[in-house]
Amino acid sequence: MDSLTHIALGAAIGEAKLGRKVGYKAALWGAALCTLPDLDVLLNPFLDSAQELRFHRGFTHSFTFLILASPLLGWLINHIHKDDGIGWKPWGWVAFWSILGHILIDIPTSYGTQIFEPFSSHTVTTDSIFIIDPFYTSPLIAGVIVALLQQRDSRARFLAPRIALLVSSLYLIWGLGIKAHVNQVFDTSFKHQYGSYERIKTIPGPFTTFMWMGYMERKDSLYASTYSLFDDEYDLHFKGVAKNSHLLEPWLDDWPAEVLYWFSMGYYKMEQKDDGIYLHDLRFGRADFWLDDDADFIWSNRFTFNEDSTEVVDFDRSIPIIDANVEDRQKIWDRFWGERPE
Repeated sequence: MDSLTHIALGAAIGEAKLGRKVGYKAALWGAALCTLPDLDVLLNPFLDSAQELRFHRGFTHSFTFLILASPLLGWLINHIHKDDGIGWKPWGWVAFWSILGHILIDIPTSYGTQIFEPFSSHTVTTDSIFIIDPFYTSPLIAGVIVALLQQRDSRARFLAPRIALLVSSLYLIWGLGIKAHVNQVFDTSFKHQYGSYERIKTIPGPFTTFMWMGYMERKDSLYASTYSLFDDEYDLHFKGVAKNSHLLEPWLDDWPAEVLYWFSMGYYKMEQKDDGIYLHDLRFGRADFWLDDDADFIWSNRFTFNEDSTEVVDFDRSIPIIDANVEDRQKIWDRFWGERPE
C-alpha cells in the first residue's frame, strides 16, 4: 500500500494500544513502526535492478523480521521514553501489531509480499485491493484525528481508533468477497466464449474494488477483460494478448530475466522492439485499462545485454504510474459506471 495508508494504519494501532496512557507518542510511534518495513528501499542505490526488485517486500516484510524486530524495538522505544514507566512489553506489542499490519495490508495488493523469507521467496498476494484505495485509508485517518482531539480518558478516544480499524478491516473482507464474485463472472464468461483455460487472475482497478481487470491464461496467450459491479450483464469482452514466451526462454538462465519472470508470476508479454527486448508485467495493466486498441504498459522492462549480446546482465524498468490521457481517463470513468467499450 501507499505510505499514507501505512502511516494512518500504524497511528491507529498505536493509539488503540497506548494512546490513553502516553498520548500522541503512541500514534507517532505506531506510524513510524508501520512504515519501517518499506525502509528497505534505502538500499536501492547500492543494488542493481534485479537485486532491487528481488529485495523489496522481502525480509523486512516477513514474519521472521516481525518476530525478531518487535521485542528489540519495544526495548528501544521504552528506553527512549523510560520516564513514562510503560515497560518494553507494551511498546513491543505496538511494534508487533504495527509491523504485522504493514505486512497484512501489503498482501492484498498485486505486487506480492515475501512473507516467508528467508526460508522461501514465494510471493503471496490475494489481488483484492488496489495499492491506493481511499475507501480503506479514509476511516483510519478520520479515527486517528478524532482520537487525538479528545482527552486521554474520554470514551471517544478509546472508541475512535478501534472503530476505524474495524471499518478498514471489514473493507478488506469486502474486497475478498467481491473478488470471489468477480472470479465467477470471469470464469463463466470465458468458458461460455472460449472453453477451458489454465489460470485466472483478477485485479482491482485504480483506487476501487468496484471495477476489476482480469486475465485468463490458455497456452501461450492471456485474455484480458474488465468488469464493473455496475455492469448489467456478465458477458465480458476479452482481448487476446500473446505472451511470446519464445522471446524469454533463451534468457531464463540469466539472473535478471529469471527475477523478472519470478516477479511477474508468469503474467507477462514479451515484445521485440527496435531498441531491444521488453518484458511487460501485465498485472499492472495498461494506461487505458484495456479499453482502447493500444496503450502503453504501466510496468515495462527492457533487457540490457553484455557486449556480445549473449547474456542479460540487467534491465531498465519504467516507473509504474498510471499516465492515461484525458480520453482514456473518461473511458475508465465510464467503464466504472458500467458502460461497455465499443
